[in-house]
Amino acid sequence: MAGIGFELKKLFVGRGVVRKLRAYAYAGVICSGTMMLAIALLLGLQQMARMFGAGEHARELLVVTMVYALFLSMLLTSFFQTYLSRYVADLIYQEKPEKVMPSLIGASLVLMIPGGILYAVLLHTARDLTAAQKLLNWMLFMELIPTWLQMSYITAARDYRAILAVFAAGIALVVLIGLFLLMLGVDVITALMAALVVGYGTMMAGFMRVLLYYFPPGEGSAFAFIGWLSTVPDLLATGFFSMAGAFVHMVVMWFSPLGTSVTGAFRQASLFDAAAFYAFLVTVPTNVNFVVSVEVHFYGQYRRYFDAITGGGTIGQISVARENMRAVLRQEVSKLVQVQLFFLVVYMLAMRYFLSGIGFTSDMIAMFQVMCIGYSAYCLGNSLMLLLLYFNDRKGALAAAFALFAVNLAVSLLTRTGPSLLYGIGVPAGGMAMFLTAMPRLLAYVERIDYHVFCSQPVFNTYETGRFMRLAGWLDARAARSKPTLGRGKTGR
Repeated sequence: MAGIGFELKKLFVGRGVVRKLRAYAYAGVICSGTMMLAIALLLGLQQMARMFGAGEHARELLVVTMVYALFLSMLLTSFFQTYLSRYVADLIYQEKPEKVMPSLIGASLVLMIPGGILYAVLLHTARDLTAAQKLLNWMLFMELIPTWLQMSYITAARDYRAILAVFAAGIALVVLIGLFLLMLGVDVITALMAALVVGYGTMMAGFMRVLLYYFPPGEGSAFAFIGWLSTVPDLLATGFFSMAGAFVHMVVMWFSPLGTSVTGAFRQASLFDAAAFYAFLVTVPTNVNFVVSVEVHFYGQYRRYFDAITGGGTIGQISVARENMRAVLRQEVSKLVQVQLFFLVVYMLAMRYFLSGIGFTSDMIAMFQVMCIGYSAYCLGNSLMLLLLYFNDRKGALAAAFALFAVNLAVSLLTRTGPSLLYGIGVPAGGMAMFLTAMPRLLAYVERIDYHVFCSQPVFNTYETGRFMRLAGWLDARAARSKPTLGRGKTGR
């Protein structure tokens, strides 16, 4: 994430509204672009299906199969995303760019093989889908796995214009191919599923092309990344709990009295899902503001503090840099909270009239408002969790992520058969648990930052020799014997 902040500083150089809007737009695409694309496509495809005469059940089939492909692929890749972000950062720091791309291929294979098998079993239960439709939905799921993983790598490739072009191409292809197939008379579900496969496939290929321009195709084993499991295994759980905790209430509601079976094992709670769908958009401002405000402004002070330590600064210089870093951190976190609270109030008031106009009932609007509050707390807590990872407080980050998941799950289970006014209450409960866990931990950690830097490190440099590190070394050595090098990219020139 510091790589994003470093590059965004260049975009903010100079004055002018247009320059700042461009920087915010770039940050928005990098941070929330893929999710926003999924939301926009889901709304657009529903409208296209309605325009071409699809019945209610056909539209439900289209939506629920797309949601399952998106949700399950995100949940599966969440195990590796935080872990791979750390792995890639360490490789760049160690000046080993040739090992970056193999790890993306290896991680994709590790998840695609078991994930593809399990999702195929799930699709087998969908009796209302044809064989072609099942195949297309399975292909979409398989494409999404490397696409989500690429998000952990794409921040290192700082060509924001190319990234914007990839997003635009994916959206355009989905719309154009979908309309073309529908006008040819292809049934709605098959046509739009095929369009999704082409659109996300184009996005995946485009991101890969951007990455290959910045990193060599690579050398060594594609599975060498597993060696980091001996060093930072807790990042697997942190990634999973932070992602699952944001959506576990929806799964609970699918199996509540409000939920219904669409086909086979595919379920939905349409009233609740629609409310959650729009409520999640409240997180976008904080996601963008976190990168632009906290990363850009805080990173400079963070860097000065550690430069003063490693560059031979005096005690006085280190103390001044430390206090400046603390002050900027508190200021930016306070600003983050204020911006989110302001947007929460404006968004809830504005969307109330919009949702009423598209047919939301009073119960649905109440659920929407409850989840807006919850997702606001969640995105603030998630930002604090990322700051904990910034300081390498992995235990604190894991505690915050687990608090979100455990509290959201427990409260959602307790209230799923209660009155409708309580539906969705697990989201604010989990979000507040995450925020209240992360905030004091972050403040306490930064207050004792000198201790953590000078006293909690090992006296002698040590190297991990766990079984995962030994396995990674063996795989790397074997790969080096069979294929010494695959080529060079921009980094290697």
